[in-house]
Amino acid sequence: MAPSRLTRVPDTQSIPTSTPDETTLAEVELTLLGVGDPHVSVPLPDEDAEHARTAGSVVVTDREGAPVATLRVAADIGRTSDGLTRLTGIVEPVPTRDQPTGPYAALRRDPAEVDLPEPLAVVGHDPVDGATLEAVTAQAGRAVLFVVLDGPRAVPGPALPDVARSALRLRDRLRAGGRRCEVVVVPAPQYGDERDSTLADRVAAAYGGTAVVAERDADRDALRRWLDGAADAPADQPEESFDAWRRWRPLPAGRGAVLLFTGLSGSGKSTVARAVTDRIAELGDREVTLLDGDVVRRNLSAGLGFSRADRDRNIERIGFVAAEIARHGGLAVCAPIAPFAATRERVRQMVEAGGADFLLIHVATPLAECERRDRKGLYARARAGEIPDFTGISSPYETPDDADLVLDTSAITVEDARDTVLDMLTRAGRLAGHRDGDDDGAA
Repeated sequence: MAPSRLTRVPDTQSIPTSTPDETTLAEVELTLLGVGDPHVSVPLPDEDAEHARTAGSVVVTDREGAPVATLRVAADIGRTSDGLTRLTGIVEPVPTRDQPTGPYAALRRDPAEVDLPEPLAVVGHDPVDGATLEAVTAQAGRAVLFVVLDGPRAVPGPALPDVARSALRLRDRLRAGGRRCEVVVVPAPQYGDERDSTLADRVAAAYGGTAVVAERDADRDALRRWLDGAADAPADQPEESFDAWRRWRPLPAGRGAVLLFTGLSGSGKSTVARAVTDRIAELGDREVTLLDGDVVRRNLSAGLGFSRADRDRNIERIGFVAAEIARHGGLAVCAPIAPFAATRERVRQMVEAGGADFLLIHVATPLAECERRDRKGLYARARAGEIPDFTGISSPYETPDDADLVLDTSAITVEDARDTVLDMLTRAGRLAGHRDGDDDGAA
């Protein structure tokens, strides 16, 4: 969460600002369209919260710091888990607000800009499924409005540009058949529960229509099997939607993946990760990047300490970079200690949200062997109390129960560990046969 800061408004009064999480930002944007609940809450540090009570308002900004709305403070509603004060109030537009930005900005039209008589509004974050399209086309003569929702998703799926492109192609198909049809992009979060249907009804009503919820009838299990190459494509899916789903999640040979090696210091995870990376680079059929824990510490995470919060932040930074590499079809090999299960799960969610695969490899070398190998003397210093919060000694290592592969480098060679990982990737169709040809220098 971005820190609160002060900004200047036209009357020169200094007002605290808050950049809330993506879900709250989407709710604020939705409210400005006249659809969401005008009562919104935002978090502030105590000093800024007191200032906001005095000023009577808070400026809500987007992730880039641009003002989005003003919150007229009404009351405190408690504290967040990280100790911030949560204020609630009525959201009002900012007079100097910029024009809509983002992909397909021209489609971000409010209800007053859309002229369709009582349309069937197909509302959702996903491409339109076959059952929904059939329900729409069965009502001949009714105008159709495809409402593509843009906001954080509870269930991973295609990115907004691909969903919007799919909707535009369907619009053109319906128009060719004589139907009045438009596409709009509306900011809104996906909650993954009954709130989604309620929200769809409210969005449709704001545009003068009746909701037909695209995500309600989609057979996600059948789609997932098809996306993974384990089944034929569902027969009722529109071709325009297939393309969006496939762009989000290609077949394994072209799909990005993150291999997260986790284990104690000295377990051999960096050595095996480097051997795996080198061999994939030699094969030449996949782009691969190594994000080693120590190297990342000196660059991406320079300045972080070894408290639990800083270690979590370090892993999340690695995860963010790895997820971006995988989202664009690359393989990211990561080798931090990553001692905490909750942090590893957050990285998994980041990766899978982009349609890529997350593979957890636990290098489960026993602690005694890790200590025996310790060239830097870190374990001895930790046992002497010179290094606080040292994983495996004075700080816990949460053993994964969801690892895709477990290796013990005290029992196998680096080459065997490397080949075990590569065999797993080959069986899943992510690599060509890595044992073909000469293996000189592969270790």
